[in-house]
Amino acid sequence: MQDAREALADELSRRDFMRRVGALGAGAFVVTALPLAERMIAAEPALAAVSLDDATLQAFADTMIPGRRAKKTDLGDDIHPLAIAGVDRSPGAVEADSLRVYHDPLVGFPALAGPFLTDLSARSLQQGNPSFLMLTFAKRVKVCLSGFSFGNGSRTLYEAAAAVPFTAFCGAAEHRIGTSRNASGYRVMGYPGAAPNGYYRFSYRRKLAHERTKRGSLR
Repeated sequence: MQDAREALADELSRRDFMRRVGALGAGAFVVTALPLAERMIAAEPALAAVSLDDATLQAFADTMIPGRRAKKTDLGDDIHPLAIAGVDRSPGAVEADSLRVYHDPLVGFPALAGPFLTDLSARSLQQGNPSFLMLTFAKRVKVCLSGFSFGNGSRTLYEAAAAVPFTAFCGAAEHRIGTSRNASGYRVMGYPGAAPNGYYRFSYRRKLAHERTKRGSLR
């Protein structure tokens, strides 16, 4: 199981994915993938009618950032019992409300959902089951690795879909004010989150120039 997780992490690191998500955000990845989704829908109009499979999206998010098994997200939404594989002891992307980001109209992922889920199902079938949700974690990883392959003409769909859980987990995207108390991703990363008046007790224990301040600090 650890080998499967490391393989996916290595692939995402190799393509500098996390840095680009942090700089561009999930919305930019969706915009990049839209032309491909439109071409796929034009070739097969039925793709536009494919409903957003929440459980499958949760399972995909859990493959990107695995987490502990849970019944509710940080914001109290339901988690499908099969979505989280449970390969990590800490909260993951599903618990951090990735599904809300998938649905967020400002991100625009619903426009990609049909083509993405159809492609995901086809690749899941190669692993023995057309339902990504029913696959083991190791097989889910294999599906995702094939989707991220540079030989896959629809890989931009996978990058857009993967940007969502990273945005939810690392950026507390659906919280008005994200803190380590309400956003599990921040707790896992050890990041305190927002503070209306700053963090007066936090410093790197290095004083600034006394010529500029009275006590060598910004206070």
